[in-house]
Amino acid sequence: MKHTIIAALDIGSTMIRVLIASFAADQRFEIKGIGETASKGIDNGIVKDIQALSSSIKIAFEEAENMASCSAGKIYVNITGKSIITHYGDGRISIPKTEQNKPGEILDEHITQVIGDAKNKSISILKGFDNLQILHGIPQNFSIDGQDEIINPVNMNGFQLVANVYNIFVEQNPLRNLSKAIELAGYHVEPENFVLNQIAIGKAVLSEDEKKLGCFTLDIGGGTCDIAIYNRDVLQQVYVVPMAGNDITKDLAIGLRTTITNAEYVKTMHGYADSEFINNDTNIEVDGISGRTNQPKSLKVISKVIRSRLDEILSACYQTTLPGYKPELITAGIVLTGGSANLKGIDDVVSEAFNMGVKVASPDLSEITGMISRLEDPSFATAIGLLYYAKDIEPEGRSSQFSMPRLSGSKILDKIKNFIKETV
Repeated sequence: MKHTIIAALDIGSTMIRVLIASFAADQRFEIKGIGETASKGIDNGIVKDIQALSSSIKIAFEEAENMASCSAGKIYVNITGKSIITHYGDGRISIPKTEQNKPGEILDEHITQVIGDAKNKSISILKGFDNLQILHGIPQNFSIDGQDEIINPVNMNGFQLVANVYNIFVEQNPLRNLSKAIELAGYHVEPENFVLNQIAIGKAVLSEDEKKLGCFTLDIGGGTCDIAIYNRDVLQQVYVVPMAGNDITKDLAIGLRTTITNAEYVKTMHGYADSEFINNDTNIEVDGISGRTNQPKSLKVISKVIRSRLDEILSACYQTTLPGYKPELITAGIVLTGGSANLKGIDDVVSEAFNMGVKVASPDLSEITGMISRLEDPSFATAIGLLYYAKDIEPEGRSSQFSMPRLSGSKILDKIKNFIKETV
């Protein structure tokens, strides 16, 4: 890899996290530096104060770089929020004939062409959305001359190739503001290195079986709940719900008459998703606002405040996703991650809301070495996923210039997904 140092920048509404890593000899990432600071100036994935956000990004990078004793290198960044728009589109091309009246052979470049056709058609269909930029184009399946549900069309013969592609767009203005905040902090991110948060999450927490059998990922962050639906090893739907952990914190601040900072501490250290998980009526001291007297508050009361808002958040997630899937296709259930996944008993509450099995997932660190103990937490799933995404896009030893990989064998679909990102 031309860029041996990779940085993952996770911009959340609660925390900014930076991981600086390099490739070890065994092709795993070695974590060299970790930076983490409170996030300011962004909410629900939308920049609200570019100077404040820039300062937070700078602090996180400086902490990671000081620990790593090197600069950040090539940076990959997550993106989410209400500015994300998706559209299914079909691409269609004719395969050149090598002999008269005989079908031609489908080659790598034909895959690129048919996916490009699907993207262009989606852009033309979404009239009034001229300010959109495509982030990802994810093929769902292919068909050749009417033969449907083909996964690997390369080296097959046909007259016409069709691809069904799930296109993911982002509005350009929010993306520009995010880029500007990073630039003001003294760093630069290539446009193609912005990664949908749900895709990063999937790379960090999902097993092959979960993706094949069908599952949800539910990332409950600070400002948004980011949801993805997988089935047959393909990402099929993504949703963003603009409610999450910060809404719980604000309710606690009001209910306990304390500051946002103290409310976040109470939620993190003493929060329960349901009062049924508390065996006794224990009280804790909660700091007053601006020097006011501390007050004892019951853990049961605190958990009821949390549960009330959590029910509202999960109801919004359920109603948003309901039209987009069939429960019988989600065999593996829900994979829950994000900072709010650390709430005690939240897996049972989510399971009740969706009537599905739930697994609370920390990121898979099997390809990570170095300072990993701190990363064994659902809140680091996005940052770890960004590193894995970078590894798939730019494996070591490959030029940073895009060249079409040879697609063959059982991993065709994974390779198609990887090179599509580079062509958008």
